[in-house]
Amino acid sequence: MNSINDPASQKTNKPADDDGPSWGGVIVGLLLGFAGVALIFYRYNQFHSIGDENISITKIEMLIYKTTGKSLWALIAAYALVSVVGFYLAVSNYTKLTAK
Repeated sequence: MNSINDPASQKTNKPADDDGPSWGGVIVGLLLGFAGVALIFYRYNQFHSIGDENISITKIEMLIYKTTGKSLWALIAAYALVSVVGFYLAVSNYTKLTAK
């Protein structure tokens, strides 16, 4: 019986735009992870310095800061998420590269 929806007759090809793991992806993931950690450290020190009353943050940071009730921890959580995603990208690319 010939069926169009028969899974055995369908080929499972990867899409052409799907890139495999690369050493560049490992480096970008590490840079993203370390940038998130550096921004966490920088913003925490910026908000907790005693003599600095003028805090300079970007518009996106200001939007997050104001919508969360002026919570520094929301900014730190956003940067922690960036950092975790970066390190995950680096580790997943590295493990896929070494498994080949």
